[in-house]
Amino acid sequence: MEGKMQAAVLHSLGNFQSEQVDIPQINENEVLIKVVYCGICGSDVPRSMVSGARKYPLILGHEFTGVVAEIGANVKNVKVNDRVVVAPLVPCGECQYCKASDYGLCEDYNIIGTGSNGAFAEYVKAPKEHVLQIDDSLDFETAAGIEPATIGYHGLQKADIQPGESVVVMGCGPIGQLTIQWAKIFGASTVIAVDVFEEKLELARELGADITINAKEYNVVEKIRELTNGGADVVAETAGSKITQQQSILAAKKKGRVVLIGISHSELPLEEATMEHILRGEIKIQGTWNSYTAPYPGISWKATLDFMAKGDIKFKPMVSHKISVDEVGEYLKGMADRTLRYNKVLVSFDEK
Repeated sequence: MEGKMQAAVLHSLGNFQSEQVDIPQINENEVLIKVVYCGICGSDVPRSMVSGARKYPLILGHEFTGVVAEIGANVKNVKVNDRVVVAPLVPCGECQYCKASDYGLCEDYNIIGTGSNGAFAEYVKAPKEHVLQIDDSLDFETAAGIEPATIGYHGLQKADIQPGESVVVMGCGPIGQLTIQWAKIFGASTVIAVDVFEEKLELARELGADITINAKEYNVVEKIRELTNGGADVVAETAGSKITQQQSILAAKKKGRVVLIGISHSELPLEEATMEHILRGEIKIQGTWNSYTAPYPGISWKATLDFMAKGDIKFKPMVSHKISVDEVGEYLKGMADRTLRYNKVLVSFDEK
């Protein structure tokens, strides 16, 4: 497809320009997608406004859904006008982890929207293997949440939740809100959500949390131990804060499991009481990264497509803003300097 499209282009740290650029040209193994929605990920904020991107100029955006506009000669899995979502991580296929099918641990991966142009644009291209059809019952706004939803599934899968167990989710941002919903699907009988913002706790209750704790009002660890008779079976940390990371360890019962999903970008000095609890309580601490397994993109993607189509994983209540591509730079700046109160921001190309 020839022609121009509107895109938010990051030219340097903090410097976005909304401009006309060439529509991407595809090869025989690629698919061109007309974007309907693309979510702004928390990782897009430091990438664009704080630490910098991998290259410039760059079109960000990796949480997207849309319609197939054009296919390469070798593409058989989708056709023009199919409604699709894209698994954005492109593994190298050559490192030891790719050869072991641990694609999320690839040592030389690309992500569409971080190492190559993404979906803060009217059109984006993707390798054919990464393009997944979505069910006709799944609306585009919900489908925009598929990629972040897979993160929560992948993390909780590592916790080996048994039906009837208690699960605490530390942090009720978008990943936390999706993790709360997965915890119920995985069989948790009690899901406790922790945050400092009352509006996020209210949404957590709407999405299935049984109990909410405002960390400004309670000693979180003491309250969780009181509610769970000594500690939770599983604690999922999604806030990416060294405060909640330490609280997560202390809130787990003896032989409890802690899954660290959030990224703090800082050190985690452990207090003596925390180390004692890890040792004496035989606490299992599990890291989790990305959401990709074999056969690519893996069970987390299959499950998310299925449970979202059934309506068991909700995303639309999490969307606080829909913006145009012209507003991307302004909103990312507001997210970075915390002048914008938001939950999930979608860049919309929905002509309706």
